[in-house]
Amino acid sequence: MAPLPFRLPPLEALLLRSRAEALSALAGAGWRRWATPIDLDAERRRLLNVDLTEPEVSWADAAGGTLAVAHLETDLAGLVVLLEVTAAVPVAAARLAEALLPGAGEPRVGGNAEAREWIWGPEAGHAAAVGGEPVRLWVCAERAYGDRLWAVASVVRRAGGDGESDG
Repeated sequence: MAPLPFRLPPLEALLLRSRAEALSALAGAGWRRWATPIDLDAERRRLLNVDLTEPEVSWADAAGGTLAVAHLETDLAGLVVLLEVTAAVPVAAARLAEALLPGAGEPRVGGNAEAREWIWGPEAGHAAAVGGEPVRLWVCAERAYGDRLWAVASVVRRAGGDGESDG
């Protein structure tokens, strides 16, 4: 399996941390603050999902081209509960899972040739957790975008202690 074209810290360094701590962990892995490249056209914006959310950080190749972007979301307490990574190049979902959730095991797999998905988390019978909270890693590769990677790692919050997931 090919190595990731970028480095990521484990989810423990990102989820349930302050935005500043998560950004610092990403910077320590080689990510840099997002600044819109002058040559970012509409097609590349769609490829990187920059038309949907403004990323906080990006990963560039040796020539300075943007290979991936990342976006964080926080809860009301200011803790990161969601990390979204979009790569402009194909990335092996299992390799990404191993980087973020070492020992993640086998995912639940779905979709078809047009859009495949992999899910690690409660739905796939995994007990992965950060700070005692279960986490989910959802990865998608869409043919329409050249099998680019789109991944969302999130804390799975429980509603009212009844065991039902609300996120």
